[in-house]
Amino acid sequence: MARVSEDEVLLLYRALRSFRSGKRPLCAARGHPSRSECPLHDQCPRWRGQPDDWLASMEETAEQTERRRSSWPCSRVLDLLSPELTRIGP
Repeated sequence: MARVSEDEVLLLYRALRSFRSGKRPLCAARGHPSRSECPLHDQCPRWRGQPDDWLASMEETAEQTERRRSSWPCSRVLDLLSPELTRIGP
């Protein structure tokens, strides 16, 4: 079982937030054939019929946006990350 420091958890949290955020998130599929660098892409409802996040967040209430984003697998990972996390594994 690996041990992690508060700094490592914070870096992972920031990297994951950055990866999935913005007008053209890095987790989106690109190229031909279409591929994503995100290992959770195939399981993410964001890319299976949900409205574009950036555009939808301009029209939705904060609660609607949060509810929609909470269905993304990466949101569940982010919810698990906290400075109190000291071990990765069972």
